Amino acid sequence: MSSDNTASALLDRAPVRRVVTGHTPDGKAVVVDDSPVEPHAFDPSPSLFTDLFWTDTFPPDNDVDFKDLAKEHSQDLISPNGSSFRVVEIPPGTGSPFHRTVSLDYGILIQGSITLLLDDDKRVVLKPGDVVVQRGTIHGWLNEGNEWARMYFIMFPSQKVKINDRELETEFRE
Repeated sequence: MSSDNTASALLDRAPVRRVVTGHTPDGKAVVVDDSPVEPHAFDPSPSLFTDLFWTDTFPPDNDVDFKDLAKEHSQDLISPNGSSFRVVEIPPGTGSPFHRTVSLDYGILIQGSITLLLDDDKRVVLKPGDVVVQRGTIHGWLNEGNEWARMYFIMFPSQKVKINDRELETEFRE
């Protein structure tokens, strides 16, 4: 995406606000962060990625001070031992390459329309409110609409899918 298109997209889109809670030393619930989170590019994708939260362990440790690990892992797809939570915004007329991650992903389309592409030529058109549970399959996304699509993803590492004696790895295709 050219810098002009990115700048225009940033002006047109509503920022994602993140509110994170925690505890005081005496156990009182408090807000520890309340701010918009800036998107970033994830080459070679034309999409914008907004990383909302990242954990390094599962189950996560809520008994620690808030540290924004998502900022440290902005170029990582999944947490190998925890979880990641991000927003992906796909511009009209573009999409992602076919890809697979060794993960279980929950995707929720919030805005626009997006087409899920599978390698059996299956096309599934999603509308706002639709949910995809991605179970380590190779797939792509295509925005055939005329507005940006905004989709939230919660991702967990998973066991590799085994087909016969072959384990399916993380993969990207043109």
